[in-house]
Amino acid sequence: MNSPLFSYPPVTNTSLSSTLLASVGPNNTSNSLIERIRVITSYIDDASERDLYNIFVDIIFDIFGRGSDKGWALDKLKTKISDEQKYICREPDSVYHFLSSSGHVFKLCYKLLSNNLLKFNVYFSDLPIELSRKIDKSFGQSYYGSRFLYHTDSVSPIGLNLNSFEFYIFHFAIYGLKLTSDEISNGNDGSNQVSVYKLLCLDYLKFFLPLDNSASLVLPQIQFNILSPIPKQNTTTSKLLNFIKKDVASNDLLNDNIISSYWMLTSEATWRSEVVAFFFADIWLNCNVLTNASFIDLTKLIRCFIKHLHLYSNCAKHQPVDNLKLILMARHGIQIYQYLSYYMVNWPQDFSFRLLLENWLCYIQPWRYDDSSKQPCSITELEMNDKWRIFIIRNLLCYTKLFYLAIKRFICIDVCSPRYSIMVYRMLKVFTHPYLLKMIIDIEHMYSSNQPQHKKWNTLLSECLVEAEGPSFKYELMFSKEHNSEYKLFYLKLQKSLDHVAVELCRYKEDQIGRNNSSMLELILTPRKNTMSDYSLNEWKDIETNLKSSLMFMEQIINVNVTTMPVMADLSTWSISGVSGNNTTSSILNKSQSLIQSFEHKTMNLSLRPVIHAKEWEIDPDYLEALSYENYYLVKLSKFLRNTVELYFNSHILHLSTENSVFAGVLRQALIRKPMKIFSYEPRNDGSGKRVRTPKILPPTISFRWMASYFNLSWILFLLTLTLVFNNTGFWIGLFYVMRIVYLCLKYLIGYAPPFKWDDIHEN
Repeated sequence: MNSPLFSYPPVTNTSLSSTLLASVGPNNTSNSLIERIRVITSYIDDASERDLYNIFVDIIFDIFGRGSDKGWALDKLKTKISDEQKYICREPDSVYHFLSSSGHVFKLCYKLLSNNLLKFNVYFSDLPIELSRKIDKSFGQSYYGSRFLYHTDSVSPIGLNLNSFEFYIFHFAIYGLKLTSDEISNGNDGSNQVSVYKLLCLDYLKFFLPLDNSASLVLPQIQFNILSPIPKQNTTTSKLLNFIKKDVASNDLLNDNIISSYWMLTSEATWRSEVVAFFFADIWLNCNVLTNASFIDLTKLIRCFIKHLHLYSNCAKHQPVDNLKLILMARHGIQIYQYLSYYMVNWPQDFSFRLLLENWLCYIQPWRYDDSSKQPCSITELEMNDKWRIFIIRNLLCYTKLFYLAIKRFICIDVCSPRYSIMVYRMLKVFTHPYLLKMIIDIEHMYSSNQPQHKKWNTLLSECLVEAEGPSFKYELMFSKEHNSEYKLFYLKLQKSLDHVAVELCRYKEDQIGRNNSSMLELILTPRKNTMSDYSLNEWKDIETNLKSSLMFMEQIINVNVTTMPVMADLSTWSISGVSGNNTTSSILNKSQSLIQSFEHKTMNLSLRPVIHAKEWEIDPDYLEALSYENYYLVKLSKFLRNTVELYFNSHILHLSTENSVFAGVLRQALIRKPMKIFSYEPRNDGSGKRVRTPKILPPTISFRWMASYFNLSWILFLLTLTLVFNNTGFWIGLFYVMRIVYLCLKYLIGYAPPFKWDDIHEN
């Protein structure tokens, strides 16, 4: 599948195969890639600088492709990892070693870096349109500003002029935008398999951003003067390197050297590490600007990138000291926030939201990647304040605004599912850190009071807010009136969800008691009461456990606000068990009716949201995953049969659903499924952050989902057994179905099976 970013047709590059790889036939599918790597490797070792310069662009385009072409398809070359051991088949192994940080492709790049006049052009016509526009707008403001390529007759840039290392890393990062997934569940299939592209990403991060060494010691040591052919004059290094912003470390805040907006270079020896981090952040984290599609595979890579930045930054206080470790996370923090903020609102309303949630929780918990504080309780409040206060100030919106957006999102979905309930549990558990919310409220109070002794902190926070949201942004407190109303609705939702889970568990218990007291014949002939249940008994128990813990965590979050800085008088009713959380969950479930009524009628003068009692589907029920009473393979077969029937007979199905005839009436009762309505939740276009429920009508179709039920399978096997044992059974079964067809005809004649009218489907 091609990425939606590259809408133009792929450009086939034939110059490489015609000059360098003429001996490799196109029909040799088994060894063509291995042979191609062998030929390129020998050519890199033996060719002159001029010949390498002429073939370099062709090699890069052959690896990563041009346009929508994927070249060697690095994301499709899979490896198996078991017990931290890599098992790589022959072809992926050759590709990995050729492209690794110690492979021949970097040997080629370093050979061409020896001449600072050798540059390579990246034309905007070969890039996604939105990416080229974004780069064009960054004139004089970023790394791209000093590397624009101009036409002799135009003042507008037509591309970029990069050295060999930059050219390779740029196209490697661009390849990440081509990682698209057709199915949400693809990440669960073969979880021990990892693509060569992901392994290369991890290898580059570990090599150019080493945890146990300084980035300035990465071999071979190549100084920055090869980056530009412009000779050094009296200008300072900061003017030449206007893409690297000076960031404020903790030592700067303790001194008077407070915030400056100019740009500087940390070390001329770390330019490759900074280029790798810059391209990964600038291209991957801005994929939301390029398209509205969600990148499943790219989202997983972004989490690896964020995690490595945390690990790298937390090594700053260890030897050897590296200035880049002090500022790298702060440099890309705004881009990470903008990426998370955009997708927190625009991510599809499905289970893949778990990937974005993991990225968010990974970013806002830097203490998880600090060796000295592996456990939250192992760090004191003073140590928490000293180590992470600056990080929380810089990323305050990631804790306050994103938490509010996540709560609003979970209000709109059914949390009574194993995957959604664990999402809510994990999110709320993070915000019950012993000192996190207290520190956030203290920072907000410091910012709102604007006292002179807090000028340095407020200046830093103001600059971060302006850089993240713009100069007209007005910060809203985490526990403002509007936010508290949403928290109350979510609290009520958790309670009602627990009530629903209790009902489902009671059904299971009643059914189990009834079946224990039933005879063998009754067990065979009587369907189970929970045949329409979405989950198994163990899954319902897990949902109950998650929701109870989530309710307790939500109460602790509100209690922190009440005990630290009361915002509303009626919030005191929320304080029940205290921050310590020692009370049992039973105290939460036994709330007084007056408390619930106050929640329902005092939601900041907002209109009460309607409670939908009808069954609502986010997707077509025929395409749901196999339920507890269904066979997995028969579910797959039912989907295949329905797609096949719709492919060849869809027009006949639609005709029979509206035709006025006896034959059509019988089919409408026996085979054709009625048109139904499903719902999706989409954000409004007014920027309010609220969501609207959008209905969609599914046309009539023939459903084969019934054949996957174990109950129906039992009946079919029972009838087949009777037919084989008794000779006359087939006659009586046939007579039964003839009588049933006559009965359906009579129902149609008296008006019980009229043609389907889609206009009659209205939302209740």
